[in-house]
Amino acid sequence: MFKKILIFLMIIIGQTVLSQHDKYQLIASNKSPLILPKQDVFQKLDFKLHPNPFVGDLLNFISPRSETKEIAILNILGEEVFKAITLNNQIQLPSLNRGIYIVKLKQGNYLGLSRFVVP
Repeated sequence: MFKKILIFLMIIIGQTVLSQHDKYQLIASNKSPLILPKQDVFQKLDFKLHPNPFVGDLLNFISPRSETKEIAILNILGEEVFKAITLNNQIQLPSLNRGIYIVKLKQGNYLGLSRFVVP
């Protein structure tokens, strides 16, 4: 019994110390708390892109954030077909095959996904 109490106290103290450390964030769940490094925890980023369906070679982004944009375009199989890092609100895309793509935009600790159509 004493051993179980000691283990429980060690876990609680460890979680408290780590959650107060600036590099970690405590995420509570129904089963057990989870502690992750802060850089692995993303907030939802709401952004818009146009034109969609895509016409031409320039894709424009409207994002409420001003950090560097890490942009990845994935095909429906999840394969990365384009990647760029920019401060601009538009990128020039190579010719893409017709289809539906996913645009992944990361800015700081914010991450957003959007569907993107090439007719």
